[in-house]
Amino acid sequence: MAQREAAEMAEPSRQDEAIRRILSQRTPESEIRTRTGRGGKAMKYTDGAYVIRTLNEAFGWDWDFMADSEELLTKNGQPFEIKCRGMLTVRMGGRTITKTQYGCQPIEGGDKAPSIGDCYKGAATDALKKCASMLGIALDLYDSDYKPEKYAEPSRSTGWTAADNEALAEPVKTVKLVGAQPTSPAEELLALNRQLGYTEPQLLKWLIGKFNVDANLTLHSALGSLGDGELSQAVDIFKQRLEAR
Repeated sequence: MAQREAAEMAEPSRQDEAIRRILSQRTPESEIRTRTGRGGKAMKYTDGAYVIRTLNEAFGWDWDFMADSEELLTKNGQPFEIKCRGMLTVRMGGRTITKTQYGCQPIEGGDKAPSIGDCYKGAATDALKKCASMLGIALDLYDSDYKPEKYAEPSRSTGWTAADNEALAEPVKTVKLVGAQPTSPAEELLALNRQLGYTEPQLLKWLIGKFNVDANLTLHSALGSLGDGELSQAVDIFKQRLEAR
């Protein structure tokens, strides 16, 4: 009986600590892992178990996660990447908060590659972690190369910052749009990028800096990972930049 009462008394402190971690948006050093990313760069990350534990402790197991819209992407006719959409719902104090993000899992490794089923699970876990980061869980790991100028207030006239100019430096020749008009915000952003004379790698670099997109994603996956609001914001910024020329 005494042990049960002690456990019940200890529970709020674990919840308070989990909430403090979320509010601080910092991951404990003991939960940080590293892996080798593209170009041999060391990338910090945390595993799905830490995110699940934090959600359980902070929200008392009163949360749900659903993954759907799974898609197997191919390159040159070969499986290349799994993409899915994740929706995280948390409840506390009579309030319900839902966050939606996309996750992906590259299919690589040759004979040692994981099964397609494991890749689907990996994409779902990635989506969960991205959704949780929007609440503040391990958010610091998505912005480990933080630079103050990235978050400078945008110009009142164009919404463009010095960091944007740095990311999209050295434009190539301007290309006029012809043919069919864009049918989605992502396509419109790509079209505006071409009009401004920037390359797709430059656009990807800008998305990484502006929206903390995972640097390991392809441009297609990076665009898919952005929400409608983020895509609309990017389109507006590019339109303003084009008008200012």
